[in-house]
Amino acid sequence: METFADLLRSHPELALFLSVIFGHLIGRFHFKGVGFGNVVGTLLAGIIIGIFAKPLVPDLLRWSFFYLFLFAIGYSVGPQFFGSLKRNSLPQVALAVVVAATGLATTIAMSVLFDFDEGTTLGLLTGGLTTSAALGTGISAINSLPIPADLKATLAANAPLADAITYGFGDVGVILFLTVVGPRLMRIDLKSEAEALEAKLAAFGRDDQVLSGRFFGVRAYRVVKPGDAVLTVRTLEDRFSSGRLAVQRVKREDKLLQVQSQLALHPGDAIVIAARIGVFSDIVDHIGPEITDDPELLSVPQTSASIVVTRRAGHGKSLADLGAATFARGIYLESLRRGHELLPREAWTVIERGDVLRIVGTPEDVERAAAHIGFMERDLDKTDLAFIAGGISLGILMGLPKLVLYGVPVGLGLAGAILLVGLVAGWARGRYPVFGAIPQPAQRLLADLGLIVFIAGIGLTSGPHAMEALHRHGVGHFASIFLAGMVVTLVPPLVGLAFARLVKMNPIMILGGIAGAQTCPPALTALREVSGSNVAALAYTVPYALGYIIITMWGAVVVAIMHAIRA
Repeated sequence: METFADLLRSHPELALFLSVIFGHLIGRFHFKGVGFGNVVGTLLAGIIIGIFAKPLVPDLLRWSFFYLFLFAIGYSVGPQFFGSLKRNSLPQVALAVVVAATGLATTIAMSVLFDFDEGTTLGLLTGGLTTSAALGTGISAINSLPIPADLKATLAANAPLADAITYGFGDVGVILFLTVVGPRLMRIDLKSEAEALEAKLAAFGRDDQVLSGRFFGVRAYRVVKPGDAVLTVRTLEDRFSSGRLAVQRVKREDKLLQVQSQLALHPGDAIVIAARIGVFSDIVDHIGPEITDDPELLSVPQTSASIVVTRRAGHGKSLADLGAATFARGIYLESLRRGHELLPREAWTVIERGDVLRIVGTPEDVERAAAHIGFMERDLDKTDLAFIAGGISLGILMGLPKLVLYGVPVGLGLAGAILLVGLVAGWARGRYPVFGAIPQPAQRLLADLGLIVFIAGIGLTSGPHAMEALHRHGVGHFASIFLAGMVVTLVPPLVGLAFARLVKMNPIMILGGIAGAQTCPPALTALREVSGSNVAALAYTVPYALGYIIITMWGAVVVAIMHAIRA
């Protein structure tokens, strides 16, 4: 074993990647849908390996990856962050602010009560509110404090330890509150309330025009009984508008005709139509028999594309409104994503700027729709690395200036400035999609890899200090951290629930908003399962974007406040 420890000490990169591997194995373990997840799993694995091997991970490596994470996460939520600052989103914005502010205040109160140091307070915040990303901003603030280097190292090591102790209940507590405690306090049944909200929203949408592409297909038919004196492409499409029928090809004898709305269909014509599968059973009775032996006729090119919503034709419109638009003819929706969350593909779902629609149709139809809705991510293999490097460099320069108040450095800091630049960069890309391309898969990779490597490095560095803390403080100290974490987890949603009821928010939207404000994706999953509906996701995304940014910034704020209190 000692030989293996020596190997890890001489090759810290091996220890780093082993932390990621074992961290993902820990993160995969779930009990009834609840687990640590990859980030905290990697932190735990790093701490264990750090205790065993004591490898030295260069600070430059850790912080470089953390800066990549900050820029990527800011870029990805930028459109939602600035798009949420509008009148109809104000209740959700206010809920996110109330929950985040209550979380900060509760953390400080519990830390003063238990006499926790700055590092333990930081971990209490990040674990109790399930936002481990705030470890980076907080540790960066600790490194800027005017204290000896050995004390900085101790405080920086206490933070991830407290995070690991409190994070587990951070998820469990929010899930229990949103699925059991919250509904009982509001005296509601989640399934009945979700069904009522869906019915209310459905009253504002036309199900016959919804863009959804579920059960979509392409088939060919021979026109033998048009029925009308003159059957045109438009009249046929209008007749089956409930199935979003679109004529793709018209072949007369051996010639393909240009498909236009006024084109008359004659007996003997072969037509290719795209529609929902449920419509096809009625087509035969209205037009004629299906053609199954002409593969060349059926070889209509189909393509799928991701469209980022930036234009007014898409922003603020429901899927029903979008489906009824002339430019949406012949396209079908595969998925609708806001941030990392999939939204319901229902008539009443309202599209916001920055949403990503995955649509399918002919290349011409997809191009036409993209031109009206926003911009198409054309090259998913190309990432503007110079744009990323430039954004991070600008953030570093902006974060250098500091003002010292009462002995505490005050300023954006490197982490805060890079996050801010990322937010503006993501918003600008949505508005002016001619520069700074970072496709969604690349955004996700940068964010995940950046945070995981940083957290692995933090765990490896803090591992030896974890044993020292156990010997110095004993198990009772860890128990007090866990108890304080329970309070930090439960008080913010309780206050948020009271506030949301005061402003008369819908109960399901309240619960979805609290799940987002506490940055707890497992809680949203639990809400889906218990309510039997995904409608709560509509209230999740705005508070999540705001909550994630605010709580990440709280990392530096809570360190500054606690240092001032303890000074």
